[in-house]
Amino acid sequence: MVKKENKPFAKTLGELLKRGRYERGMTQAEFAWIIHMSEEGYGMIERGKRIPSALTLSSIHNKTGISIDRIFQEIDNIEKEKKLKED
Repeated sequence: MVKKENKPFAKTLGELLKRGRYERGMTQAEFAWIIHMSEEGYGMIERGKRIPSALTLSSIHNKTGISIDRIFQEIDNIEKEKKLKED
């Protein structure tokens, strides 16, 4: 389970991975198979219920081409936008 303070990060990460999967025209089952995960485990990541390990993120990058830099850059941008709205 994801800690309360990490839920926004987990949700954003899941949405970005889902978008990357859609861009490749893949189902969750296909994507999970490529990165050697169960469909259920990968689905939890996309729903923001689980944060993948660094090794899983590396596997996602190496086997699908989804850039880890892009993921974290987009998360950083989202966090900055949220902070601006709060101020």
